[in-house]
Amino acid sequence: MVIKIIGCILLVSATTLMGFKKAQRLYKRRDFINDFLVFLDTLATNIRYSTDELSIILSKSEDRFGKAIYGAYEKYDGTFFKKWENAVADISVGYALKHEDKQLLCSFGEKLGITDVEGQLKHIELYKGLANAHLDDSKNEIKQKSRLYKTMGFFVGTAAALVII
Repeated sequence: MVIKIIGCILLVSATTLMGFKKAQRLYKRRDFINDFLVFLDTLATNIRYSTDELSIILSKSEDRFGKAIYGAYEKYDGTFFKKWENAVADISVGYALKHEDKQLLCSFGEKLGITDVEGQLKHIELYKGLANAHLDDSKNEIKQKSRLYKTMGFFVGTAAALVII
């Protein structure tokens, strides 16, 4: 009987932890999109006031997204867009990004660096608006699902433990 009780406690703990981990992924996505917005601001400033090429501007990036994208970007060979696409695929794994988020990042990199300074700045402004829409979506998802995941983890574990006993 003691072993069953210990097993039930472990089961409830494990499912509760799974619920918290699932909820944490929602927060990671929100934080990633916030980092992307900071990156866009920094990039716009650097493009406006620097005459360096884009890969050098990326290497000077101080924010978390810029460092992550540049680290992944440096691993690959090929055109700027191919490097960008591979970097997005690399970093998106750890941040629980949706397919739409990855598409946003890839389409941003596709047009980056192919126009003049004013075109680049307009491109960045456009994607800031799009990223803000994704940020709002992630905040709504946190409101709706975070608490649900946490409580469902606990109650599923509790229900399974009651069935076992």
